[in-house]
Amino acid sequence: MGNIQTFGVAGAGVIGAGWAARALAGGLHVLAWDPDPEAGQWLRETVDNAWPVMEKIGLHPDASLDRLRIAESLETMAASADFIQESAPERLELKTELHRRIDQAADPVVVIASSTSGLLPSEFQSRCRHPERVLVGHPFNPVYLLPLVEVVAGERTAEASIDRAIQIYADLGMHPLQVRKEVPGFLSDRLQEALWREALHLVNDGVATPEELDAAISFGPGLRWALWGTCLIFHLAGGRGACAKC
Repeated sequence: MGNIQTFGVAGAGVIGAGWAARALAGGLHVLAWDPDPEAGQWLRETVDNAWPVMEKIGLHPDASLDRLRIAESLETMAASADFIQESAPERLELKTELHRRIDQAADPVVVIASSTSGLLPSEFQSRCRHPERVLVGHPFNPVYLLPLVEVVAGERTAEASIDRAIQIYADLGMHPLQVRKEVPGFLSDRLQEALWREALHLVNDGVATPEELDAAISFGPGLRWALWGTCLIFHLAGGRGACAKC
């Protein structure tokens, strides 16, 4: 498993709990921290709820719910983990401070990834002593079911850190997709936002209701999108004459 044994989780909300479930299913130990004193109980209940689904998908031989532990402090978690996934609320100042603290406590070789859905890694790695190991690993909810994770480097992120994160995510059964350039919103969220903007315009102009727009996707292109991306769909729609390779 990418030579790691303990998967660190900073922030045990919906996304952090999803990471915990996926890492446990992958046979890893999980050490989680959250500032909410009741988060530990909620985390365990969430993982327990997800476990039957993970069993159907297939568990690593070493997978066990007993491998989930709650850390007393952020620093304790950071000092003990072999890979750290930060999943705090989307506030830049908060993430910057968390990464500073994690960076101080974690071994310099430990990669620190953020689950942010749009903030740039160059911004919250600014106060780290080892910014070369800080990056974005943006998943999709529920993390334990959806395989995509967008991997984004900051200005000072080392290529070796990106490679290591990609390997760890792949070992967990995910589909790591490296974003070539640091751009707000990354890839999938920008595509989703484009569709959402158009939907809002159509509703505002009285062209369709939200229910009609959902039907326009779920009974049509959405079924294709479940298998192929937009580019491949349009490529195939051209038929044999569209490409010499067809």
